[in-house]
Amino acid sequence: MIGIYQDSFIDDLRENLGDPVKVKAKNIITRCPWCEYKKVKRHYHLYISLEAPIFHCFYECGEGGNIRKFLKKIEGHDVSDRFVDIEKVKENQKRVSLTPMKKEELVVKVPTLDEKRFTYKTFYMKKRLKFANIYLKDIKGLVFDINEFITMNEIVISPSLFRIKDYLHSNFVGFLTEHSSLLMLRNIDHKSNFPFFKLRIQERPFLDYYKLRGNNPVSNKVVLAEGIFDIFSEHIFDSLNIKDSVRLYACALSSNYDSLIRSLVFYEQVFRPEVIVLSDKGVEKYYKKFKERNNHIVESLSVYYNQRGKDFADTPVSPVKIVV
Repeated sequence: MIGIYQDSFIDDLRENLGDPVKVKAKNIITRCPWCEYKKVKRHYHLYISLEAPIFHCFYECGEGGNIRKFLKKIEGHDVSDRFVDIEKVKENQKRVSLTPMKKEELVVKVPTLDEKRFTYKTFYMKKRLKFANIYLKDIKGLVFDINEFITMNEIVISPSLFRIKDYLHSNFVGFLTEHSSLLMLRNIDHKSNFPFFKLRIQERPFLDYYKLRGNNPVSNKVVLAEGIFDIFSEHIFDSLNIKDSVRLYACALSSNYDSLIRSLVFYEQVFRPEVIVLSDKGVEKYYKKFKERNNHIVESLSVYYNQRGKDFADTPVSPVKIVV
């Protein structure tokens, strides 16, 4: 059995839709027969739940519903009885009704920020924020005490994490992502060849990110950057003079913007966003391809780089617009 499905279900998916068919912790991921049929890609976007007989496409068409609808599409008629274990479905429904919170949806706790105990980390943060008039305790998801964070959230310590845990505790500050799947750790020593570390906490179906709110909650304008301090800098100093029209600032945490945009559409319900990217220099070709790939999702794209520095964390910022 694979979740609520017979093993033969995977073979049937491969026969009708082709590879790859990926089995993850909570879903089967395969080609969407509505919007990805016969398209060759590295990643497909139709998610089939392993716990309930439902599916949803997170790409162009947004199709979803009961698994019978999906099987009618690929088989021509409903053959769900061949693949779905009804008793397993009932068992899952009973378990969910008796369980108020699943382990996969744990509420992640953040230790109280102790600036006096972690003086070097406090100075690092204030310096990175250009000594702006900001209370560090007001920064969402900021973690100084890494050991306490690991302990209070009962994070499993793997052999690789055990070897560097004390080093992370002494030399890194952490930022908990918006949906609590990741603690992004930044080294306070800028000369280190080990600048960051990603501590995984729990799985999410889409890329997680760190977010700051803009001043306009009903806008569809979003500001994206690769790093946390890039969005902090723009959020604080507003070099583009757009903060009052922005809904949110989000950073990709060294992942690609394609994944970040899809996450924002899914989690934040920002449809056809006006995207503003705070970019490094010399990457104009990337954004032309990005715009082509995401034309069906993105309303507009504006890209800026900092003429005075490597990125927007190097202040004062002198923004220059890139023609895409």
